[in-house]
Amino acid sequence: MTEENNNKMMVYTVELIKGESGAIRTSGICHVSKDDFLHEAYDIIKCRFVDCRCFEYKGTKYDVWFDDEFLLKGETIYPTLILGDLEPDAFDLICDNFIITKSDEEGKTIGITKEEADDLAAFLRENTQKLLQANAKGLFGGKKSA
Repeated sequence: MTEENNNKMMVYTVELIKGESGAIRTSGICHVSKDDFLHEAYDIIKCRFVDCRCFEYKGTKYDVWFDDEFLLKGETIYPTLILGDLEPDAFDLICDNFIITKSDEEGKTIGITKEEADDLAAFLRENTQKLLQANAKGLFGGKKSA
């Protein structure tokens, strides 16, 4: 492995391709600089300020990085991840692009493995169903459907 590759870490990204009639979600593995993670995160997430929430899946703790100002942009927002229970005020809703990483014992951002990327792909498939359920329950401010 070259020195350049040693400076990279694997992360999982979810990005939206927005158009006039809606958005398409794309996701997968991305390699970012270990030394310049925040700068690259701003570019991937397309924001000026990021926030981070922790979640656990299959016994592994992950960090999700997202746009801290998505509500202030005045654009249509697209829910892309829901963390927590499907009850009012019991979940965190992440909208638009995000990045998933991990942290080491000292709190430093680290990458994920290929196996964890596969787990995250399954988690996001499950989470899509959870987003649909939350929407049907009216948890996003819309009307509850039967």
